[in-house]
Amino acid sequence: MAVVGLYLRMRGKSSVLCRSLKHGRGFSLTELVVTLAVGLVLMAVGLPAFLRFYHSYELSNAASQVADMLRLARYEAIRLNKQVPCVIAPSSSNPGMTSLWVDSNVNGQIDPGEKVVLLGSGGNLVDGGTVPNTSGLIASAVGTVSTIAPSSTSSTITFDARGALVPPTSVNVFYLAGAMAPDAGFRSVLLMPAGSIQIWTSDNSGNWQQQR
Repeated sequence: MAVVGLYLRMRGKSSVLCRSLKHGRGFSLTELVVTLAVGLVLMAVGLPAFLRFYHSYELSNAASQVADMLRLARYEAIRLNKQVPCVIAPSSSNPGMTSLWVDSNVNGQIDPGEKVVLLGSGGNLVDGGTVPNTSGLIASAVGTVSTIAPSSTSSTITFDARGALVPPTSVNVFYLAGAMAPDAGFRSVLLMPAGSIQIWTSDNSGNWQQQR
């Protein structure tokens, strides 16, 4: 009797499992199509905003790289107790890109061990004449202090052993824009005569705000 009872209980559980599997089902084709359509709509709405954010980030990152290279050249000049330049030149191996490097041995060449950054379509140095409201930027950032805009394609910015610009008479103003994303606006890096740095950001209308 015990064996018969155990058999009946097992059979009952199997019957319940079979019914459960029979009534269970996956997604229908209609449900899959609706889900896919909703996902595509959300992607279409969110993708432009994501791209704007990404392009803005790329441009801001390029400005930060310029500022970091200038700081590194200044620190190297203080560490080595001599004049050290930060060199800006077209990249010889990457057409359309700009190389910035700290020329620690002052030989005008990129040597092993010297820090180099490449600026490209996401954010590159541009001529100040293509940037809106530069006068408003200068007035807000430095007032009436003399400024110069180093060439965006070929420049040398030199620091002395104290970390000051050579000569320490003007503010150097660098401008950046993204060739692939004009909607990202503009960035500017201001190098003060004593060696301190400011980064400013602007939309396409020239509304400048200090970033850091």
